[in-house]
Amino acid sequence: MTSHVHPALAQVRQLRLITDNELDDAIAELEILALDEEDDVDMPRLAAGAGPAEALAWLLRTDLLPQDDFLRRVQDLPRRHGGEALLERQQLAADALKLVNGQAIDTLYDEDLINQWQRDAAHASLPENRLLASPIDALREMLRQGTLTAQQFELLRTRQHSSELGRIIVDGAARQARRERPAYARPETWVMAALLVLVLAFAGRAIVSGQAPSSSAAPVAGQGVGRPDLQQRAAHAVESARLPGAGADLSITVVQDDATPPAR
Repeated sequence: MTSHVHPALAQVRQLRLITDNELDDAIAELEILALDEEDDVDMPRLAAGAGPAEALAWLLRTDLLPQDDFLRRVQDLPRRHGGEALLERQQLAADALKLVNGQAIDTLYDEDLINQWQRDAAHASLPENRLLASPIDALREMLRQGTLTAQQFELLRTRQHSSELGRIIVDGAARQARRERPAYARPETWVMAALLVLVLAFAGRAIVSGQAPSSSAAPVAGQGVGRPDLQQRAAHAVESARLPGAGADLSITVVQDDATPPAR
């Protein structure tokens, strides 16, 4: 581990809200950012005078501290701590969440996606036990809470945005909204259902039309059915068996099944 450690990061590690590996990654990230300080690098930076809540929020924003791991760690605090120690860690975690979530809301305002009233209302109703890891999540949260109505969101979706980031945020929120819809509410579900109905209808019609000729071709009781091949074989047999000199006037009728022979 590097000898120079940001004091706020050291305090967060001492409270066991981050691991040694996460602290090492944070130190390495700060060293890289220090090298690029003169460049226009759009990366979150940890101020030299930042406190533990700001340091924890910075770790979450940069994903050096995975949010799922952090939330599990916070939920596990009552099992590992009690009294003042528990309250201190829970308050620190809540402050960090508030900072991260508030910054996501502020980004929406900076990109002209919400007005000042909507921003203030969103700040007043920030979730205390969930992380809005991005402005996209913040926009979806405002839709869930009703701070942003569906009609207002539709206007955002069809509006020409002044920045590329604003368009990315709105498009990302729209994609999430489509994924979160129940299956029966998705347009593609209804299209597939309609296609299935059409296929079944055509299949049923084909089955019915295929059965019709066979039923009409069934023999009717009492009718004679002529088979030319059987008649030829019978005539040949009779011709071979008749006596020399017998008359050639012989009529042959072949009757199948229970058919009645025609009257002579």
